[in-house]
Amino acid sequence: MKILAIDDSALNLVIVKRILEEHLPDAQFETADSGTAGIELARIFQPDTILLDLQMPVMDGFETIRHLKKDPVTAFIPVIIITAASVASKDRVKALEMGADAFLQKPISSHELVAHIKVMLRIKKAEERLRHSHKLEAIGVLAGGVAHDFNNIMTIIKGYSTMLLMDTPPDNPNHESLQMIIDAVNRASDLTQSLLTFSRKQENIVLKEDLSELIRNFEKFINRIIGDNITLELISDKETLPVTVNRNMIEQMLMNLSINARDAMPEGGSLKISMTNALIDNKMASSLQLSLEPYVRIEVTDNGCGIPEEHQSKIFDPFFTTKEIGKGSGLGLSMVYGIVQQHNGTITVTSKPGSGTTFTIYLPANSSI
Repeated sequence: MKILAIDDSALNLVIVKRILEEHLPDAQFETADSGTAGIELARIFQPDTILLDLQMPVMDGFETIRHLKKDPVTAFIPVIIITAASVASKDRVKALEMGADAFLQKPISSHELVAHIKVMLRIKKAEERLRHSHKLEAIGVLAGGVAHDFNNIMTIIKGYSTMLLMDTPPDNPNHESLQMIIDAVNRASDLTQSLLTFSRKQENIVLKEDLSELIRNFEKFINRIIGDNITLELISDKETLPVTVNRNMIEQMLMNLSINARDAMPEGGSLKISMTNALIDNKMASSLQLSLEPYVRIEVTDNGCGIPEEHQSKIFDPFFTTKEIGKGSGLGLSMVYGIVQQHNGTITVTSKPGSGTTFTIYLPANSSI
């Protein structure tokens, strides 16, 4: 959690800092003593919440809010106004209309401040998920339409190429070229299926499955994907709860995550896939935007290069990739995200450069899609 306080009073900033150190010791805290400095720091620091004094010289809180909300980089950061009791009702209304999300009155109640910050964090996470879903939906509609037309063209190319190959002897110079065309068409078809999966336009056949058994049956394939220099470890509860899933989608999800892990460990390493039953509490349900019911938790962990913090919020975006041109479509993790969403689950990522990455997936047990 990252918090930015903007206030021209050094005493007020010290008070807020002490409150946060006591009640939110894991939070990162930055301060700015003016609206101008606060705006610049907000762009760089990207806080989860901004605490803003309304009455400041040169640039007051109203003007600061206006600048924050018109800038796409800071527009969606929640702002809590910390105001004196003397502030008129019309000024409160004005601040809310300009984009403020909540008010706190001085002297600050530590418990009220912490509660407001936690609420703002939940709102920010919910809005980010909603914007991400809308982005995926819009791109999915486009990708699905393109994929269907593209697939029809590839079918024609593959058909004629196959017929020509059948009529071409192996010693003919054109034989290898025709085979390369067919291989390229097959790769294009795989990409088309990826687009269709991403756009949710493929047939969705679901069955009740034991994920532990499903993943163990897929173990040999995963080993082939990751290569000999990476060790694979599978861990599961003795009896994982059954989950209603599309088997092909789950295998696609595991394959994409395994490829992502392999690419993060070019010199070798270890990949661990664990499956456990999970009962989430109210706090976890709120944080993960899930209902209170039994889940099966899948964790895919590697000890590779890790993901830089500035990329972690983008890794599920379609076509986002840090790989070299020609080495990644940018659809792998966005497909994983789409598959998890179609199964009414959620996925999170924790990573630190140089210390590996863990993807954690929650799928509801004994539920239908």
